[in-house]
Amino acid sequence: MKILTLQNNDRTPSGVIGDAIAEAGGVEDTRFPEHGDAVPADASGHDGLLVLGGVQFAGDDVAHPYLPAEIAAIRAFADAGKPVLGICLGAQLLARALGGMVHRHHTAEVGFTAIDATEAAGADPLLRGLGPLPRLMHWHHDTFELPQGATLLATNAVCTNQAFTAGPGLYGLQFHLEVTAGIVEGWVDAFSEWTRDRHPEFFAAYRDQLANDLPASVGFARRLGLRWMEMVRTARSEAQRAA
Repeated sequence: MKILTLQNNDRTPSGVIGDAIAEAGGVEDTRFPEHGDAVPADASGHDGLLVLGGVQFAGDDVAHPYLPAEIAAIRAFADAGKPVLGICLGAQLLARALGGMVHRHHTAEVGFTAIDATEAAGADPLLRGLGPLPRLMHWHHDTFELPQGATLLATNAVCTNQAFTAGPGLYGLQFHLEVTAGIVEGWVDAFSEWTRDRHPEFFAAYRDQLANDLPASVGFARRLGLRWMEMVRTARSEAQRAA
């Protein structure tokens, strides 16, 4: 199984989700659109699409002229019935690709925070049976409106739309469940002055958060990643049978 991974920042790799992809027998084809890597115009060469986070605003095609190509790729995979997983910026791009509005949120969300699964999550093939959601990592100041027909799967008091599904295999997650300790520490190092000035409570406590919250996050992310890869496997098998 070949997964097209769109990495939107050097410091936002696939992390734990990438490990789950490999564990499931998948291979990532990682592209860096902001560095000029081509984004395939169709889904024919891949079995699934992973769209990762970044500092970009998902609605600013002028500052980030490669975003329309990412939007087109998301639509191509969705139209082909191939699973798409969007994380943070990737979730916002998925929402936009399917007709949802993206915009600045009134409050930034930074750090490991509590998230509540909705009633719909109990019947969702990606989330059902995984129990209460652990505290998961956030680093965003943008959000999105749900596309028409999408189902909200997770929420919290700070940012309503935390996770959604828009059909079989199509998932947007506002939180960074892919993170490792090294990824989070890299963000703090890269944006240390901004983090210290804008989010001093997180800057002071992030190592404690990593110690207390990361183990559950990693376990949850692995299980979710493996489930998503099963969706990739199933979609691939069905396409092969139909061919």
